[in-house]
Amino acid sequence: MKINAILVPTDFSEHSDRAFAWAVEMADKWQASLELLHVVPTPNYPPMMLGEGGFNPASYEGSLRDDAERQAAAMAGQAEKPGVAITTTVVIGSPFHEICTIAEQSKSDLIVVGSHGRTGLSHVLLGSVAERVVRHAPCPVLVVGRTAPA
Repeated sequence: MKINAILVPTDFSEHSDRAFAWAVEMADKWQASLELLHVVPTPNYPPMMLGEGGFNPASYEGSLRDDAERQAAAMAGQAEKPGVAITTTVVIGSPFHEICTIAEQSKSDLIVVGSHGRTGLSHVLLGSVAERVVRHAPCPVLVVGRTAPA
């Protein structure tokens, strides 16, 4: 199997940084392109914020997107493999759904995602984006655990 395109979702955590480091090494080894993806979760606005108080949801979401684009660009710029082609994508939506959709649209051969290592009640209540991606992704998924070396 040839790996030509790798998708790396990030939430800018140390777990995502570790997955990104793995993906960069793999992209370098396989001469694959790498897409760094951040999904800004769709904000839930309380009804009182959407009233006549002058709050502009589009402006707020735009500022969230702009901030995430700066962070993604900085993260991509820190890759230590100059031969690896890295693009960044920032979208607003449901993280697991957007990850799977973009993997399919971009014809990714592999998704490399970090695991937060939640267990017990927090895992049951909150779920896991990585786990949902594994179950629904259109391609293989490598989950980089929290104790994996960077």
